Amino acid sequence: MTFRWYLILMGIGTGLAWMAWAVVLFTMNPFEAGVTGLLFFYVTLCLASVGSLALLGLGYRVGIRKRTDMLTREVRISFRHAVLLSFVGVGALWLSSHRSLTWYWSLALVLVSAGIEYIFMMVQEARRQ
Repeated sequence: MTFRWYLILMGIGTGLAWMAWAVVLFTMNPFEAGVTGLLFFYVTLCLASVGSLALLGLGYRVGIRKRTDMLTREVRISFRHAVLLSFVGVGALWLSSHRSLTWYWSLALVLVSAGIEYIFMMVQEARRQ
């Protein structure tokens, strides 16, 4: 898949994910939908934010920082960062909905995502040697 097709398909997928989230948001009653409605809400929000953050991160890496030497690496890194940030954001939203979002849970979310990123960086460094 070329870089252009990746951007096109990721843009379409992200747009569809945001539309699905809007449908869930405006058509489901959270008190009647139960666990299924909440699951759809969080999953579609996570997918939409992953797509948006991946495209924004890729735009920053390739467009602003001009890292065009190895596009597949930049795509992989921006997608990984998007997944981690989306899980932190959706996790914080979920904790907030249960009135459990405190400073130590927020710190735990950030530290876990930073630890996962550190592991990925160490694996990449080991592959280069």
